[in-house]
Amino acid sequence: MDNHSQLMTTFPLFKGFTENGTKRLLDAGEITPHAPGEVLLKEGDTAEFVLLVLTGKLEVFVERQGKDLVLTEAGPGAILGELAVLCGIPRSASVRAKEASTTLKWDDEKFRSLLLRDHSLSQRVFSGALRTLVDKERSLIDSLIAAQG
Repeated sequence: MDNHSQLMTTFPLFKGFTENGTKRLLDAGEITPHAPGEVLLKEGDTAEFVLLVLTGKLEVFVERQGKDLVLTEAGPGAILGELAVLCGIPRSASVRAKEASTTLKWDDEKFRSLLLRDHSLSQRVFSGALRTLVDKERSLIDSLIAAQG
């Protein structure tokens, strides 16, 4: 457990946190190991929890016409599923372990109370989520331009 709290102090999301601070975040969640290929989130599911990648690598993907389209990879320090939880919308993509990985899982209520208690954390989470949305919008615009050209 101690190595996880130390590791978390190195993640940009928790910059400035002491080991005590990250221990509180760990205590609020559940540490889970995942085998390669294990699906952690499914597109369309109700969002009831948020994941923080502690170790390993996860793939974010959608299934279209029977094929998996990998949208991005998430490594240590990445947070997943926060938008669906905060907006109360179904999962927009699925997530699976690309390699042996460990995550910290916060349920909806715990995640919200962590954000309410810590303004700098909530600011980092929101700005990261908004950056992701802006990037998605940009790539959508680029693909529309390419399709029309």
